[in-house]
Amino acid sequence: MVVGEFTQDADVLVIGGGPAGRAAARRCCELGRQTMLVDPSPCDDIADVECLEGTARFVDKRSVQITGEHVSRIRFKRAIICTGCRMGPDTLLGLESSGSWRAPSSGRVLVAGTGPVAIETAMKNVAAGGDVVLACPGTSLLPTVDPILAAVIVEHLASNQVDLLTNVQFADITQDNDAALVVLDDGTVLGEFEQIVAAQPFAGQIDTLDLHSTSIELDENNWIKTTDTGATAETRILAAGGVTGRFLEAAAARLHGQLVAETACGLEADWDPVVIPTVLESPLPMSWCGLNESMAMDAGHETASTGLGHGTELIRMVHDPGTGLLLGAGATGPAARSVGEAAVIAIEMGATMEDLAAMSPISSDHFNLSDVARTAWKASR
Repeated sequence: MVVGEFTQDADVLVIGGGPAGRAAARRCCELGRQTMLVDPSPCDDIADVECLEGTARFVDKRSVQITGEHVSRIRFKRAIICTGCRMGPDTLLGLESSGSWRAPSSGRVLVAGTGPVAIETAMKNVAAGGDVVLACPGTSLLPTVDPILAAVIVEHLASNQVDLLTNVQFADITQDNDAALVVLDDGTVLGEFEQIVAAQPFAGQIDTLDLHSTSIELDENNWIKTTDTGATAETRILAAGGVTGRFLEAAAARLHGQLVAETACGLEADWDPVVIPTVLESPLPMSWCGLNESMAMDAGHETASTGLGHGTELIRMVHDPGTGLLLGAGATGPAARSVGEAAVIAIEMGATMEDLAAMSPISSDHFNLSDVARTAWKASR
């Protein structure tokens, strides 16, 4: 210990103030633990949690050094790492331009990535007045979602003036003072951008943690290895949310953070989801839970898909006609959240089309899961 160094003790230290970290800190506090949270950004709005603005690196398995705060060292009984993901693709690594979705730009913005994180990052920049190009490295922006629902989202992005490019591979990015010139691998000059935002999770955000001072193990992609309850190879240190390579979406990360907090506090906790929903709020509410038709076929199922609705208000469902088992379901529009929640429960309990068709219709202005199931069940008889 350095002479004059100020050291503070904590029952639980949470490193990272994203969805998993905030949920973990809040839950530890509810369970009566003296809890501290460290994050580079201010996060003083969590009741009864002492929040420190700075970065943490492990000195050993019992303590961390804090940079950026008057508290320079924290000793903990338990620590939970919730630092989230590094964003790629890796061709964008090393750029000095801001890669934070927290700082939308009103200039020309390139967002590189796939899935909800990339889409919502693009929409944040649109809302800020940015001229946005969304570059997707694959053929589909939402590869795990029903393609008809995904097409609705793509159409809505276009109506919001987002220029979507698929199968994009970057060949060269030359950075000047206030902009970067982007060239694709086919020689196309994509143009200059004031901001380039990497929005594809590809590894754990662990660079500043000095994990070599602990026994924590990483997998081949630099995600922290954990059990389902967040335990690492270091007894006192757990990990939650995106830094583990799982639970990358905010809602799932929050639930995982709560579970790991309970484990850290000595409770028996278990969360072994069969499915984790994909959820979008912008540019249009969307949910998808389970397998789409191509994924179901790859898994060896017979498949049939059914849908109801029109325009941007659609519900889609995939089931196995041989067993009647619901394999996946989701929606776009106002019913997206309720359909997603119902689909999670139905898939977790192994519901069939007949089960869902027997549910009493709900008086509503929108179709629901049982309406689609009745359509599918009647068609199969």
